[in-house]
Amino acid sequence: MPGEAPRQLVLRLAQAKAQSLAARFPNHLIIGSDQICVLDGEITGKPLTEEKARQQLAKASGNIVTFYTGLALYNSASGHLQTEVEPFDVHFRHLSEAEIDDYVRKEHPLHCAGSFKSEGLGIALFERLEGRDPNTLIGLPLIALCQMLRREGFNPLQQ
Repeated sequence: MPGEAPRQLVLRLAQAKAQSLAARFPNHLIIGSDQICVLDGEITGKPLTEEKARQQLAKASGNIVTFYTGLALYNSASGHLQTEVEPFDVHFRHLSEAEIDDYVRKEHPLHCAGSFKSEGLGIALFERLEGRDPNTLIGLPLIALCQMLRREGFNPLQQ
């Protein structure tokens, strides 16, 4: 939706993903998640090309990029919906053009929001990471998910 704030956007998308499966899975706990990347107040999508990946990384160089991950847990039996948005800040170090070129060539982060894979060589691009749960950065805030599951009577430790 035009003008939609990042938090509202990821929340709406995560909720829609979870609820869209309710008819196929009528007695289940359904997880929906979505993530966006924000730099200088603008939502940054997946680059899809090497050139765009280089441009995104050059813009992120020396800056803070915020990731918002929307999480929804839908109980299709009861209709109960829980949602949360987890922010996560990535502080990029200053990157040279050669480092950016090397990274894009080695990792091919063309389908990754922000043009990096933190679970791979992308970690070498960062100065600092800030957030409640490092899993948020890879798209699924597991601490929040475990809390939601327990509220639904499902304790991951007792399964």
